[in-house]
Parts: sequence; structure tokens; C-alpha cells
Amino acid sequence: MMFDEMDDVLRERLMELFSSQIVSVLGTSASDEPYSCLVGFEFTPDLREVVFATMRNRLKYRQISANRRVSLMIDNRKNTPSDFDTTTSVTLIGDAVETESPERENLAEMLVKKNPFLSDFVKSPDCAVLRIVIEKMYIVDNFETVKKIEF
Repeated sequence: MMFDEMDDVLRERLMELFSSQIVSVLGTSASDEPYSCLVGFEFTPDLREVVFATMRNRLKYRQISANRRVSLMIDNRKNTPSDFDTTTSVTLIGDAVETESPERENLAEMLVKKNPFLSDFVKSPDCAVLRIVIEKMYIVDNFETVKKIEF
């Protein structure tokens, strides 16, 4: 299914999931070495891009500099056995791009509005604000039901 063909019910479910979570799992890879880490995030209003921040001296930044293809997983699990039946998980695939002024300031403000605890972090001159341009997303419900959305 194409993103523009998504029905309102699914779009609302995704918006609810994305707004209810503050932490996601970022997947990067460089030189055949995969890496996963937690990042705070926020979506652009059109749901076509995701914003996150990292220090430039971190492994994830170095890996993105070498290979901008990334994944980002967001889910609503509660770490209970019922998660297998009740969790919705969304994995986004796309390219991560570092932003520059004035876009950086606009996206940093949006990110901090959702994640106030990142305020000092994002203000650091060593902090990069990146956006993921989403190419596709996989939505998994009830452990086995998978929908693929292409952008």
C-alpha cells in the first residue's frame, strides 16, 4: 500500500502510537557492523520524516556518516507476556540526513517540544539534529500481521 492510500483509521492509529512513545530503537550499519540504540524522536506533521538528535562523537553518528540507510522501530510494548498479542510495532526504513540552519533550529524545537528532557542536549554545539526521510514502514500487529506502507 502507498502512504497516500492509507485510510484515516490506520493513520490515526499511527499518530496515536507515535505521539504516545518518546523512545525508539535506531538501527545503523557500517562496514558490515550493525548497531542499535535508543533515541528520542518526533515526526514531522506530514508523517513523512522523523527527527532525532545525537552527538557527533557517537558511534551512531559515525555509522550514519558512512551509511545513511537506517531503520527506526517504535512500539507500545509493556514488557509483559500479553505483548505478543497486543503490541503494535512500526519499523521505518529510510535515509538519515543531518540538518543545517535554519532547518536544524526548527526541527530541534519540534523535537524538544515533545521531549523537553532533550533541551540541553540539543543546544550543545556538538549535537547533530538529523531527519530520516522515510521510504517505507512495516506495521506489525498481533505478533504476525504485517502491513507494508511505501512512500
